[in-house]
Amino acid sequence: MNILKRLLRYVRPYWKTLIVISVLLLLRTGLNLLPPLVQRQIIDQVIGEKDLSRLAMLIGVLIAVHALSRVVDFGDLYLRHVVGERFIFDLRVRIYEHLQTLSLSFYESTSTGELMSRVTNDVNALESFVTHGVSLTLIDLLRLVGASIVLLSLNWRLALIMLIPLPFMAVGLWIFNHRARPIYRRVRDRLGDINASLQDKLAGIRVVQAFEQEEAELSHFCEVSQDYLQERIFAIRTWSLFFPALHFTSALGGALVLGFGARMVVNGHLTLGTLVAFLAYIISFYEPLRRLTQVDNTFQQAIAAGERIFELLDRESDIQDTPGAVHLDEIEGDVVFDQVHFRYAKEETLDSDQQNVLHDITFEIAPGEAVALVGPSGAGKTSIANLLCRFYDPDHGRVRVDGHDLREVTVQSLRQHVAVVLQDTFLFNTTVRENLLYGKQEAGEEEMMAAARAAYAHEFIEELPEGYDTEIGERGVKLSGGQKQRLSLARAILADPRILILDEATSSVDAEAEYLIQQALDEVMKGRTALVIAHRLSTIRDADKIIALEDGHIREVGSHQDLLSQGGLYSQLYERQLELVKEETES
Repeated sequence: MNILKRLLRYVRPYWKTLIVISVLLLLRTGLNLLPPLVQRQIIDQVIGEKDLSRLAMLIGVLIAVHALSRVVDFGDLYLRHVVGERFIFDLRVRIYEHLQTLSLSFYESTSTGELMSRVTNDVNALESFVTHGVSLTLIDLLRLVGASIVLLSLNWRLALIMLIPLPFMAVGLWIFNHRARPIYRRVRDRLGDINASLQDKLAGIRVVQAFEQEEAELSHFCEVSQDYLQERIFAIRTWSLFFPALHFTSALGGALVLGFGARMVVNGHLTLGTLVAFLAYIISFYEPLRRLTQVDNTFQQAIAAGERIFELLDRESDIQDTPGAVHLDEIEGDVVFDQVHFRYAKEETLDSDQQNVLHDITFEIAPGEAVALVGPSGAGKTSIANLLCRFYDPDHGRVRVDGHDLREVTVQSLRQHVAVVLQDTFLFNTTVRENLLYGKQEAGEEEMMAAARAAYAHEFIEELPEGYDTEIGERGVKLSGGQKQRLSLARAILADPRILILDEATSSVDAEAEYLIQQALDEVMKGRTALVIAHRLSTIRDADKIIALEDGHIREVGSHQDLLSQGGLYSQLYERQLELVKEETES
């Protein structure tokens, strides 16, 4: 019931419309109860007494009741579905808003397809319940109460006979509820698996086709789909057994009433019109009961979907603003890492030091200084950049900007002063213009183009079919690797950050493009604090300071010439790259 209460909170803003709907439901219930009474009058007073004088009036009343019922139905259906759609809109926006607050650690352990399943399939299950389940429940409860009152007033003996099947129906419903909810939860989980598989494999379709794994991936998709099919069949078997049994039980009640009622009519204890009306009201009694059990089936699916949705909404971000967090309006760009230890996995069963990807990292970047991080893959370079952006918090030690511990600064204000060009360039499936303006929505045309020129992207953009308005496809698939990275760099330049992080920013460009971008970077980094993660060591020879990392430890710190003269890690990496360049040139 807690899930249901939480769902109803999202409907609360529409309480005025809900009052109107409730009035319409009352009218609809009352109008639906009138036709059998009119039919009773026609049978007993017109047919029974062979008096046609009142027939036209009674038929007119019957037609008017049906016409008014349809008008009320229109208002009810329209308002109910509008409220349902608005409810779903509010909930879906709330989920998306919450997803944006969750830290990267959450996304590293949760597939995109699973999240998409919760935002789409699970929310749609709730839409069906809110739009149809809640209103039909109210309608049927009202019809049930109204029909019970009328039936008792018509003949209390037949009314008692009609109640005989109810205990059996109640027991059956309890058994069904006990079994159905875990089944529907498993169904929704398996559907999430299908979405996760689809998202993963379609995103990597180039790799699938390049390695000719179509058959293997088809087999895997068949497996997850088969799991979903089995759960669906199990759910279908459950309600396929329950509902026919329920209908038989209610039909048994109608048969008993008909048998006893026919005997009473023959013996003169009941009029034929009353029996016909009673039988009509039995439909109004048992039909709501049957529909309530079907609504209960929808309810169980909605509860299962609601559990998954609120399980997501209850997930708190690892990165949150502390009470009294400082808002950074302006910064100089002084960056300090003070005895920082960090690990991604937080498994208590393992030695924390063994899990660490950074060990006792201590260094400082003065305002306007360019510091380069170098080292083999897995040395911890990107982890340092992640901590500076506060995508994660250190397990020990502090990261400070202008003397402020990042855990005591609002996340939003920090990231307003930091721009990142990632190694894994991500562009949105929209136009070049919209991708560039993502870093500064209010930028003008000239400012945007100036940023593109600074990143040496303006020329190739102008050559695109629609220029800056060219659609570049999902993840920029219509552009080369170098073009995508130059767009990403232009986006960061346009944001005009005080701190600029370049994570392998030139790793996917050719030598000519690298030279042009490096010239642009030299200008862009002037006066800014820059943290450069370098793959090609030739690009960071002019850095103010170079930090060589290995296995999460700082091994060396110094200028390019100083580190070369030491003959240590940096010198080895540099010599190795020179050899590779020489081999490529000779080949």
